[in-house]
Amino acid sequence: MEAVAEKLYSLEEYFAFCETHEGRFEFVNGEIIEMPGETTTSNRIASNVHFHLRGILEGRPYELYQNSVKLKVEDGRVVRIPDFMVCEEKGDAIKYTTFPILIVEVLSESTAKTDRIDKLREYSHEPSLIYYLMIEQAKCGIEMYTRDGDHLCFEFYDKMEDVIKLPYFNAELPVSAIYKKIVF
Repeated sequence: MEAVAEKLYSLEEYFAFCETHEGRFEFVNGEIIEMPGETTTSNRIASNVHFHLRGILEGRPYELYQNSVKLKVEDGRVVRIPDFMVCEEKGDAIKYTTFPILIVEVLSESTAKTDRIDKLREYSHEPSLIYYLMIEQAKCGIEMYTRDGDHLCFEFYDKMEDVIKLPYFNAELPVSAIYKKIVF
C-alpha cells in the first residue's frame, strides 16, 4: 500500500477525498493510502465468514460488514476498512462505524505485514474488540487474538477440522466453513 500524496490530510478532508475518488482508501495519521484490489480468494473467504456468522447472529444487536465500511480507530488518527467485521449496533456514525467486536483481515503478500503489526496494534487499543482473526488465503492458517481483560491471547488454527470458539457470541466458526470452496 502506498500513500496517495505527500500532503497530510485532516479526517474531514479524507472523507471528502473518498467521496470524489474511485477505489478504497484508508487514512493513517494524515496520509491517504490506496488499498490494493481484493482477490477472488480473499473475497470468498470474507464472504464465507460473513455467511456463517450471519446465520448465527441474526436477530441479535450486531451489524456485519464486508469489505466496504470504514472503521475509525486510534482516536480518529486512523481509518481502516477491514475485510469483515462485526460491530455493536450502537454508536455507528454515518461515514464510519465504531464498537468493533470481531475483525477479520485476509492476508496477502502486500498486506500481511501491515495486518500483523500495524493493524494488530491499532485494533488492540479498541476496548470493544474481542476477536481479531488474520486468515491466510494461500494455505490453511488462521491467527486469532482474543481479548482477556487487558491482554490479547493468541491461538493458531491450521487444520480444516479445527473449530474456532467465539464464546462472546456463543458461537463456533469451523475452519472448513472459512475455507469453503477454496483451493490451495
